[in-house]
Amino acid sequence: MYISIEGQVAFVVGTDSCLKSDLCNKTTKDTKARKRKVIPFAFQGVALLSLCLLVSMVSLGGAEVETTPISLISPEDGGTPRDPDKITVSKYNEFLIRASYEEGGASPLKHPVSRMNLLCKNDGDQDVKVTLHIDLSDDGRRTDFDNRPEAGMPERDFIFIRPPGKGWQQVNGNTKGWVLSVSFNAVPGETQVGLSPEYSYQDYLNFINALSGHAHLEKRILGRSDGGREHWQLTITDPSIDMSKKRTILWHAREHAYETFSSYAMEGLVRFLLSDEAAGYRQHYVFVIDPVVNVDGVYEGFEYRGGYDFPDPRGTASAQLAYETVDRLKPDYFVTWHNWIAPRDTNIVFYTDDKEGKPVSRAFLRFIQFYPSLRSFGHRWGNDEDPLRYNWSGRSLSLHNIHQYAMKQYGTKVWGWEMPWWNVGVQDAVEGGAQFAKAFLTTIGEIREGIVPESTENPDLQVSKWSMHEFTVRGQTGFENPFTKTMLVGQFTSPSGKIKRIDGFYDGENIWRLRFVPDEEGEWCYQLRGEGVEILQHGKINCSGTSGNGFIRIHPQNRLSFSKDDGTPFFPMGDTCYGLHDDSPITNDLRAAYLKTRREHHFNFVRMSVGHSHERAQRDSDFWAWGGTADQPDLDRFNPVFFRSLDTLFHRLRDCGMNVELILLNFYRLPFTDVAIWTPERERLWLHYLLSRYAAFDNVFLWTLANEYETHPDGEYRLDIPGDIDWVKETSRYIKKHDPYNHLVTVHPVVSSTAEGPSPRDSFEQPWQIGGFFGDESALDVLSQQTGQFGKETTWDENLNCWVGDDENLVRSLKADLRYGKPVLNTENGYEYQKNGSTERQQVHHPDKIRRTSWRIVCAGGYFAAGFHGSIGHSDIWNRIDAPNLYTFRVESEGADKHLRDLYQFFNALPYWKLRPLDDTVGDAVVLAEEEKVYVAFFPRGGELELELKGIGPMKQKWFNPRTGEFGNETTIQGGKTQKFVAPDEKDWTLLLTVTAPGSE
Repeated sequence: MYISIEGQVAFVVGTDSCLKSDLCNKTTKDTKARKRKVIPFAFQGVALLSLCLLVSMVSLGGAEVETTPISLISPEDGGTPRDPDKITVSKYNEFLIRASYEEGGASPLKHPVSRMNLLCKNDGDQDVKVTLHIDLSDDGRRTDFDNRPEAGMPERDFIFIRPPGKGWQQVNGNTKGWVLSVSFNAVPGETQVGLSPEYSYQDYLNFINALSGHAHLEKRILGRSDGGREHWQLTITDPSIDMSKKRTILWHAREHAYETFSSYAMEGLVRFLLSDEAAGYRQHYVFVIDPVVNVDGVYEGFEYRGGYDFPDPRGTASAQLAYETVDRLKPDYFVTWHNWIAPRDTNIVFYTDDKEGKPVSRAFLRFIQFYPSLRSFGHRWGNDEDPLRYNWSGRSLSLHNIHQYAMKQYGTKVWGWEMPWWNVGVQDAVEGGAQFAKAFLTTIGEIREGIVPESTENPDLQVSKWSMHEFTVRGQTGFENPFTKTMLVGQFTSPSGKIKRIDGFYDGENIWRLRFVPDEEGEWCYQLRGEGVEILQHGKINCSGTSGNGFIRIHPQNRLSFSKDDGTPFFPMGDTCYGLHDDSPITNDLRAAYLKTRREHHFNFVRMSVGHSHERAQRDSDFWAWGGTADQPDLDRFNPVFFRSLDTLFHRLRDCGMNVELILLNFYRLPFTDVAIWTPERERLWLHYLLSRYAAFDNVFLWTLANEYETHPDGEYRLDIPGDIDWVKETSRYIKKHDPYNHLVTVHPVVSSTAEGPSPRDSFEQPWQIGGFFGDESALDVLSQQTGQFGKETTWDENLNCWVGDDENLVRSLKADLRYGKPVLNTENGYEYQKNGSTERQQVHHPDKIRRTSWRIVCAGGYFAAGFHGSIGHSDIWNRIDAPNLYTFRVESEGADKHLRDLYQFFNALPYWKLRPLDDTVGDAVVLAEEEKVYVAFFPRGGELELELKGIGPMKQKWFNPRTGEFGNETTIQGGKTQKFVAPDEKDWTLLLTVTAPGSE
């Protein structure tokens, strides 16, 4: 039932009928001249011409009524969608919006609808969570939502909002098909909502009116549009210099009505050109600027070219004014700015440049050396692979395109810019306009004077396959912070023609480095180019011979296992030492002893953080990863001393055969847990720097986003759904996109995807699992588990001061996640205790428990990482949180290291990568098998097992004692039937069955 209360719609609990009030049907009388219009909506087929839904509980005739104060309003100036029927209520405080191509007719575009501009009005006095489902298919008229980059719908997963009194801010959501879904808190008042930050016709007039009477500025109304709106034109030049000696640059923005980035960039451009810094440019150029070309389209809420040159290139007054300007000026250069929806991370510069009558790429390559790097936004240049693709020189030209018209008629050189809004703020756009002008004007000046530096040719290099070569380059930059504004980019063309783009990193003292690993033998060609730094080099690499086995991958024959690039199987057995690099008690000698001991026991990867100990960083600035100090940080810079030390450790690990599971983000320490300073921009900067610096190391086994990711973003054990889940997926996709070597990615959890609450303490439906969250996420290659520490059959032994027993549900957990077809890695199932040692608040386990747990994991089809109380590498933290207990670093074990060594040797004597969990067995064992060839059965506490062996011939049988690492006598059994196997006693045992090869008896 719906009841109108003072013009608002109320949801009434417990009734099905529906009423409408006359007040709900009211709209403004003159929709064409409206300032704002209340959008009607429909709910369960009932049209309701007011979206004022008040969130409160009121009493009406004994019935409780829930209402909400939210209205969606389409402004007259630029509002869209304008058709009130295009907004409906899908659920309480959830709205479906069908964004529209407002021009009418068929759109020439294939990508999603590009413009939406609404006001979300909250008439209440409290924040209200609002969810919008935005259909960008333009009523089904758009065609390709995911099968080409320009379609872009899978990445159209964000909007922008501007709360009252604040600036525009990006809000991320998710997409399904053509629908973008996003939620935000609507504060009291009017929050502007758009697919992009809106820039209206009135904003344009305000900007023009705010321009002061600069002596080098002329403002005039060029004419009026078909709708009677003003076309302003700005001319900026130094009038004291003879105009005949100057070149003319015509500058356009907002030819396409939705492209608001260009309007904000235009403000930055004009301010720069009027600044003292640009005085020299004003002496050499006449800048003629049309800040908004398509004034009708901007005002009317049009998306693409309606109101300007579509469908008739000269069919509007605005287009005629534009062509008349070209004819009057006969400009030397024509700059046109645009922005697009997709690809969301790609910028394009198109340009006109030739040498000796042939198109060349020097203009683009020089331009990007002066323009700040896009990597801080997570963007890249689309020109990277083929800059000549966007050179307009030598093109066949059409008089129906105003830029080509200028080229054809007057020899004008055209420059343009396509930029997306994703991860970019309004101030970034304003600054980008000024930076474009500086880079463009410097570039064309050098070309005109013939002083563009040529690319430096480097001597040929000899590099073996799979080995890492480090380029070290010095360059000049005009930017104060090279960490955020510059990048060294390498483009490597393999002998087979494949292209790899590799990002380098700044290492202080005007040094940039880039690490490259060839994966093909033969001759490679490469180019090193700077973004925001004057670097341009090229050369060749002769790759012959091999070094190592390549990177660690998913095994091509078994998606649940691992191998190296060259096919060498990899059985991961890890240890945990979070602070191996920076925990205070870990000296060089202890680190060496640790690595020697672990490698002797066949541990082949270590779980470690980039920077684990905030306490160490506070005492010693060499262990602070950022600029400044731990107490006075500069999080927009990095400390090369810290990272050079980490480099040394990585090389040391590689030399001794130890791989790394690198935990990238540590939500247990500052600055990661301070949401006020650890912004998404800084997180991207951090991740990109780590990927650029360490991705070329072939001993990186896994990128792990975070340890207990549920502590994101503030260090609290609290699973926020969907916030934490979406963050993991988005971050893993970012890593996949920016890691040129495609390392495996995972995330370490503590809360089951079957949990009934947000805390690790909340109950969950057995078995514990994580696949419900991440099993289907393609950017996560490995599912990590943290289970087996406690549970059924485990108890705390007061005499030993550790946990004993083992959890049989662990096998069910493994199998629940293995069904997603990804390797499952259990990386915290219990740290081994030390006699008479601190207990980490009862988080230590007996070696017998660790042994049985590890065998359970492997025989259930998974892999594991262990941990030892004395060498976890967290002394600094635990000495603070568990005082007065003392934590040091001791490379000791109560026996688990030897047990796990024996496990490793057992499986590495087998074709373990061919073995898969065998579920259809009867008895007490966990079974792994390559059926009809090899069977491994682990009996955690003795017992019996029945195996169906029909069709199998004679088999060799051996019992293995996991406690001693010894095999018993080998016997031969006959196959061909169901066999029963009984363990020697009630302790843990492993049975190995191998089919006897024909003729071997």
